[in-house]
Amino acid sequence: MGTPTRSSLIAVVLVGADVMLFSRITEDPKYTSWVTYPVNSIVVVLASVPAVPLLIWRRRAPVIAFLVLTVHDLLLTCVLGTRPVLTPMAALYTVSSRRELRTTLDCLAAALAVHGLAVAYEVYPLTPAERPLDSLLIATFLTFCDAAAVLVGRWAANSRIRERHLIAERSVAVEAERLRIARELHDIVAHAVTVMVLQSAGARRAMATEPARAQKAMQAVEDVGVQAMAELRRMLNVLRPVQGAVDNTSIDRAPRLSMLTDLVEQVRTTGVAVQVDSSGRPAPLDHSVDTTAYRVIQEALTNVTRHSGPGSSACVRLRWSGTALEIVVTDDGAGTPLSRAKDMSSGLGLVGLRERVTVIGGSMASKSLAEGGYQLTAILPVTTQAGP
Repeated sequence: MGTPTRSSLIAVVLVGADVMLFSRITEDPKYTSWVTYPVNSIVVVLASVPAVPLLIWRRRAPVIAFLVLTVHDLLLTCVLGTRPVLTPMAALYTVSSRRELRTTLDCLAAALAVHGLAVAYEVYPLTPAERPLDSLLIATFLTFCDAAAVLVGRWAANSRIRERHLIAERSVAVEAERLRIARELHDIVAHAVTVMVLQSAGARRAMATEPARAQKAMQAVEDVGVQAMAELRRMLNVLRPVQGAVDNTSIDRAPRLSMLTDLVEQVRTTGVAVQVDSSGRPAPLDHSVDTTAYRVIQEALTNVTRHSGPGSSACVRLRWSGTALEIVVTDDGAGTPLSRAKDMSSGLGLVGLRERVTVIGGSMASKSLAEGGYQLTAILPVTTQAGP
């Protein structure tokens, strides 16, 4: 059932219930108040019908619909002796759920004033001895109804606010996860493809004259491809767990600084001389920091193989202190760069790397050196803190 149809049905039911429960159609004649002339049932029904479109329209203009409905209820009470209860509750609920608290309280005061007239109508035919108690009971009932409409309306408004906040937070989380996956894919694929292209080019050149060297290069291509597939499989296992069970060991298999030796050997097979220098006392790193440190070095060396090429030299310096790990990767730019280096670069490697470093509370900088080559510096926290 669509929203307009549902709103129409609710409006008809509420108005019908008010007519049957709180009008002269079903009340005992001995309790007739100041409206003493006979009132036809058809007249009461027709006079109550205007409340139906007002209730349907209340979502578009809650305050206006409530005020018009309040005036309409006032006229029904004064002229026909009908005292609506459910229709003003519905209108007051809509105001409370869609407007600020000050407006809601003003509308509540108007509703209580009209219901005060309804109380006067109810106790008018009673004896002076009966009026105080009946006035209290009826006023308490009507006040409870109006207060309930306001409270439920405020609860609905707060629920919508919380829902919007949750949707916004979910969107931010989805975007952050999308960027994380993009960074991870870039780091895995860019390094593997660069090494494989260099090894394949070397194998092609050495195939005729140095078949043993070509065979060794193709073996390196195979090894790098297997490693890249293993890393992709690890990431996919985290993103798409089999039968609802998350593979927690995938986190433990994420690249770390302990795998730096294998990374350096891969780069050396492409013709780039790599030296690793570590100073200070190494300290345990959080998983995310450890993986980020590896990715920083991997991206820096991938850029060396791509833009400086075989024949260049690179130096990886790890400087440990009490609270931070400084990584400095420098190359001399003296090699032969790939002829299609630009085609192999997405242009987003350093951008994604800077985002990755920032998330864990670190910092990164890169620059071209005056004597040639490039330098990338990253400072990572040894004791991780929540990043922005």
